[in-house]
Amino acid sequence: MALSLLRRGIDCDVFEQASELREVGAGLWISMNGVRVLRDLGLTEQVEQNCIAAERRSIRLWNTGDRWPLYNRSSDAARNQPYLLLRAHLLKILVDGVRELKPGAIHLSAHVVGFSQDDEGVRAKLADGSEVEGRALIGADGAHSKVRLGLIGNIESEYTKAIAWRGLVPVDRLARHQREPEVATWIGPTAHVTAYPVRWRNTVMMTFSGQVDHDDWLLESWSEKGSVEECLKDFKGWHPDIIELVGNVDTLNKWGLFVRPSLGTWSKGCVTLLGDACHSMLPYLGQGVNMALEDASVLARCFEENPDDIAAVFKTYQGLRLDRTTKVAKSAAGMLPIFHNQALCKPETAGDYIKTQWAPDATAARYDWIYQYDAATAPLH
Repeated sequence: MALSLLRRGIDCDVFEQASELREVGAGLWISMNGVRVLRDLGLTEQVEQNCIAAERRSIRLWNTGDRWPLYNRSSDAARNQPYLLLRAHLLKILVDGVRELKPGAIHLSAHVVGFSQDDEGVRAKLADGSEVEGRALIGADGAHSKVRLGLIGNIESEYTKAIAWRGLVPVDRLARHQREPEVATWIGPTAHVTAYPVRWRNTVMMTFSGQVDHDDWLLESWSEKGSVEECLKDFKGWHPDIIELVGNVDTLNKWGLFVRPSLGTWSKGCVTLLGDACHSMLPYLGQGVNMALEDASVLARCFEENPDDIAAVFKTYQGLRLDRTTKVAKSAAGMLPIFHNQALCKPETAGDYIKTQWAPDATAARYDWIYQYDAATAPLH
């Protein structure tokens, strides 16, 4: 968001609660709708230097490892090929871009806990008791947004009875056939795994993302540490390649998957919300990061078109984004029973199920309307 604004000559500051911008997180899936935003920000070269181009994408059966190809790099479907990169790389690229345009824009250890606004502007309240004044406040502060709390009040989340595991494995710990530049989604009766390679400095890592049906969970967090032994129990009976992948992970994070009801509004006066703060979504379509990228692009374009009427800018932005993000969030939630299905218990029923659910027309209907959107050129009226 900051880079989108600064590139358009609109001054802004970032108030970040973390004390340092650490290298956190595992792999990110930047699909074509997100790629277009990064290109519009002039980041194509930096991103492509740090990402890996997958040779193919496949669906694989949880216990046999049987493979159903979706596309390879030479097929028509590969036009929607994503950027596969580490969250840490994307963070660094964005931070470097912001600091190049405004060296002091990012304020660390600055936790926004509330705000007040009047006709003169808005004052963000920080955890240390200080306040910061500005013309507008954009709450890009995640699923537990303090800005949303002040704007709308408390929105209770609901546990979806599923958890997620994430981790990274250096590929030199894996067998040669497990190192191939493939995006593989392994699907089973009660869990699924997505694995793909990412580059970290001079090392290639395999990112592991597994979602598992779980009845109980206490914390809504993405950063809980989990043990390899615990994760292996969740994938008991799975193909040796998955067991090997889990067994070689350095550190594992796990989190419960929660949803909140869609918001009817996320702007009021000089305050609005962006990304997970207003439309957090389940990871089954890989669209959390991409919706945030789209938000930032559309909002910056609205600012550029009408820089003197912030309330009108935020109203326009919300009108352009609310229906799309709500639909994407609903579609992501609807993927769980498709990824986790009892037809996958037995090979004799699994094959027909996969051929039906991942047939070219079914895949196009599921993804193309998401991937074809261009936030950098979409009409603003």
